[in-house]
Amino acid sequence: MKRLDKSGQSILEYTLLLGAVIAVIVFVLLGNNGIKSKVESVYNKTGDALNNTANDLTTGVFAPATTTK
Repeated sequence: MKRLDKSGQSILEYTLLLGAVIAVIVFVLLGNNGIKSKVESVYNKTGDALNNTANDLTTGVFAPATTTK
C-alpha cells in the first residue's frame, strides 16, 4: 500500500536545507576573511582619513601662514 501523506519528511528536509544555508551565510559573514572584517577595515580607514583631514584643516594645509623676518 502506497502512503500519500509524506509532509513530515518534506518539512524535515526543508528545515535541514534551511539550516545548511544559514550556516553558510554565517560562515561567510563572520569568518576570518568574511565581510565583517572587511567592513571593519573600511570603517577604520574612513575614520583615519577623516581624522587626517580634520588635522590638516586645523594645523596643516589651511593654517595661517607664519612669516619669519
